[in-house]
Amino acid sequence: MKLRFCQILPTHPLRTKVTSVLVVLILSFSPSFCWSWGREGHQIIARIAENDLDETTKVMIQSLIGNNHLYSIASWADDIRRDRPDTAPWHYVDIPFGTTYDSQRDCALPHSCVVLKISDFVKVLTDRQASREDRTEALKFIVHFVGDIHQPMHAALEARGGNDVPVRFLEAERCGAYACNLHAVWDTSMIQHAGMSPDEYAQHEEALIRTERLDTQKIGSPEQWANESLKLAEAAWVPEATDLDERYYSQQIKVVDRQMALGGMRLAKLLNDTIGKMTPRDFSSSIQRSVAEQGLLSSQNAAQGSTSSVKVWVNTRSDAYDCSDTRLFSTDWNLRQGDLRSADRELHTYRP
Repeated sequence: MKLRFCQILPTHPLRTKVTSVLVVLILSFSPSFCWSWGREGHQIIARIAENDLDETTKVMIQSLIGNNHLYSIASWADDIRRDRPDTAPWHYVDIPFGTTYDSQRDCALPHSCVVLKISDFVKVLTDRQASREDRTEALKFIVHFVGDIHQPMHAALEARGGNDVPVRFLEAERCGAYACNLHAVWDTSMIQHAGMSPDEYAQHEEALIRTERLDTQKIGSPEQWANESLKLAEAAWVPEATDLDERYYSQQIKVVDRQMALGGMRLAKLLNDTIGKMTPRDFSSSIQRSVAEQGLLSSQNAAQGSTSSVKVWVNTRSDAYDCSDTRLFSTDWNLRQGDLRSADRELHTYRP
């Protein structure tokens, strides 16, 4: 049975990219600097992860982002980069070829790097005292950064992770709106050349996982993931002005597919092993504060520290749900605030 879980508070709207003519003109003359897997890659990784989430993990995720798919937040960290430039170094780690990750050399503060930020945001996500807003943002960063660290060029110091290596891809000099570089080819071009939708690609990846038994691998750590990516970047490196032909594509798309599959599985495992071991009640105090601040509870209930605001009643026979003492109810029963009393919920097979 597929359950739809209760959203405690509405999520904040995602900031969108500025689309004014002025900004478009400025960006059209800016040098290409690719940020991570393109939207397709991040969506594929999130879809893979979503298929492997435990039911408890789904409940916890839905308590943060509502009834939205994990892939709906997969590119949020890229969307906010221009508004929050301090987050830019968090998407990658600069490790010299021929070495392995060194935290003091490759991830020094204040800039930090993707290896450390994954760990930092896991701490926020599981912090019982953190606000719901902070934990929601942490989830968005984790979903994105676990994808980023599996893109091989995101672990390489050389030529800014391939951004400064101009290439041709299948005889084309342009990769979308910009001149091709090695990083762009790995971010987007090879995935797009496969010609599959995100749904089709996710199914393709699930078949790969079964065939190569990737799900039997240990999760590892962000440091290990970065070292794996670095080795793959070294193996895929080419000189400037190289024409990346069908042979290169045929060889390296297998690496792309495997890395996205591993990224999705590891993201699911990371979430299952952290918030998947918790319940909404673990965060009742922080949720209570958020709900009270939004005016969804009376000041008396907030002062008494009532936990009724986090009680989720799920209909065991359908995907209907109802959140006590909030304005959020299932659409299945056309509910309105205060319509369902405890006895009514039990009568309709709702259980907390």
